[in-house]
Amino acid sequence: MWFAHALTLSRIPLALGLWWLWGDPVWSAALVALAAVTDAADGRVARWVKRRGGTGPDIGGWLDPAVDKLFVAIVLAAIWTHSHDLAVIALVGARELVLVPLIAVYLVRHGPRGELRADVFGKIATVAQFIALCVIALAPGYALPAAGGAAVFGLAAAGHYVAKGVAARRPHDDPPLGRIARAGRDTPRS
Repeated sequence: MWFAHALTLSRIPLALGLWWLWGDPVWSAALVALAAVTDAADGRVARWVKRRGGTGPDIGGWLDPAVDKLFVAIVLAAIWTHSHDLAVIALVGARELVLVPLIAVYLVRHGPRGELRADVFGKIATVAQFIALCVIALAPGYALPAAGGAAVFGLAAAGHYVAKGVAARRPHDDPPLGRIARAGRDTPRS
């Protein structure tokens, strides 16, 4: 597992490198692409190690999303220092701006509930974010449309995760009509 975790953690120095190199289109896009590769590879490596009987701390379920959020925050801060384009920053970070406070409130109210796993909506939103960052680095004139695309996919993923969370809190084995039909049977009759 250590190699998968190292891949995940490698996004932190990549983000710091982006902080220093943002403005150089080729290096910025190359570091974003490398971060995307590590993001795609870390989960695959972890699953491969598990299938082969590997052991070690299985912390990827929380480490990967935490590092992803940190990566995005550092890169958006780098963009801010170079362009001060708040609209682009807000759009690229829209998913994090919605999900992080909601997850924090949920964890405070309900505590941890199993492992958080990315689904297809989250993965598409992450790809859209990486593409937007590459476009912003390589073609700043197209930053706003690229950031808007990342926002659309990011907010769709956030909405999907919220809907999944709400659905998970409902009892699945007791539909509302079943509760209504049984309500009279459970109360004593006079």
